[in-house]
Amino acid sequence: MIRAAIDVGSNSVRMLLQPDDNLPSAAQYFRQVTRLAGDFDPQSGLAPQSMARTLEALKQFAVLLKQNRVAKVRVIGTAALRHAVNSSDFIETVQQQTGLNIEIITGDSEAGLSCRGILSVLEPIPQRALLFDIGGGSTEIILLEDAEICLQKSYPLGVVRLFEDYPEPAKCHEAIQQLLVPLVENPILQEWRQAGVPIELIGTAGTVTTLAALKLKMIKYNGNLVNNLILERAWLENMSRCLAGLSLEERTILPGMERGRADVIVPGLQIVSTLLDIVGNDSLRVADAGLLEGLLLE
Repeated sequence: MIRAAIDVGSNSVRMLLQPDDNLPSAAQYFRQVTRLAGDFDPQSGLAPQSMARTLEALKQFAVLLKQNRVAKVRVIGTAALRHAVNSSDFIETVQQQTGLNIEIITGDSEAGLSCRGILSVLEPIPQRALLFDIGGGSTEIILLEDAEICLQKSYPLGVVRLFEDYPEPAKCHEAIQQLLVPLVENPILQEWRQAGVPIELIGTAGTVTTLAALKLKMIKYNGNLVNNLILERAWLENMSRCLAGLSLEERTILPGMERGRADVIVPGLQIVSTLLDIVGNDSLRVADAGLLEGLLLE
């Protein structure tokens, strides 16, 4: 029996097919950048062109589900659908035209599922860590101690929204700081610092895995090489300067740059840098697994 998990995200629509034998090599992964949160309006919600792109991708996924005779499928919607006033209309259209039933999950649920996915590929499991998942419409933060979640929270910091709402890097940086820097005062983090136990920073999702692929100069993406890769602060700072000096076209052809990521990689990198400062680390570890894998494990 084949199971499927589909994530209708703010930047991309992703699907993972997994046979019940759970062999990673047998899994099939599909992704399309549809930018559902693109041109979002607080009053009217999701833009017609954004919904049309996403609906087309889901139609293609529905065909693949039928071709692969998938027995069980779960489809979730995240930040873009959580906040849009017209999300119910879009969900109804998707159900009518594809047969897929989208379930909108809370930010806390998204964080918990991402944590399960991340832990499935970490070697070793850290004693204490801040895990993060940067999406198109939100960023999920998890504080983890001895494989147990101490805190899970969703922040309205997504790379699509940051890119469209704050085109100036300085303004984007300021917006990120305002929301994330209060984490420094979190009592759990303060207690960990006083105990003197290192706090590892671990990231997943498109921004972080693309940075890993850029470091490895991947022509063809390989998640096995990305899992547990260390990204040093010095390298990230150099990459930030490099990207700032390149045009969108020049970024697009960099070895390792994920398709559809070149314009939103800079705000994503700014979130990563802020989290490094908050934890006080000089590096972070990368996980190629996250929300989709967490869905299948659940």
